[in-house]
Amino acid sequence: MGDLIKLALLLAEFASGQRGRQATGHAARIAVTAVAGACCGVAAIACALVALWLYVLPQVGPTGAPLVVAGVLLGMCLALFALVQYGFRPRPPPAAGVAPSVLIAEATRLLNENKGTVLLAALLAGLVAGSRGK
Repeated sequence: MGDLIKLALLLAEFASGQRGRQATGHAARIAVTAVAGACCGVAAIACALVALWLYVLPQVGPTGAPLVVAGVLLGMCLALFALVQYGFRPRPPPAAGVAPSVLIAEATRLLNENKGTVLLAALLAGLVAGSRGK
């Protein structure tokens, strides 16, 4: 939670240097929305864990239910740890001597693999761009 607040302050500082009060207000609204979303996400996970506890209580008893919930939390912790260790590593930049045809072929391959995501992003970008004029 502290990291989100630091990020919000950094965004506010960055925005105030560019466009003044309007950008600072916009960055503050984004920060408040991000913090509220994070709080809602934590509350949703807590509610799901309580529901799991109540669901398994009749099957495994009063000592087994906390162990099941602890196992689920441990699994989530290990998944997040793996994400931090392997998912957020900086990727090396492409070599300077790479031919443009290789880069185009790689971009085409990535586009084919993620076609749905790219189309959804283009649709959302078009909706946002179209709604700004109204």
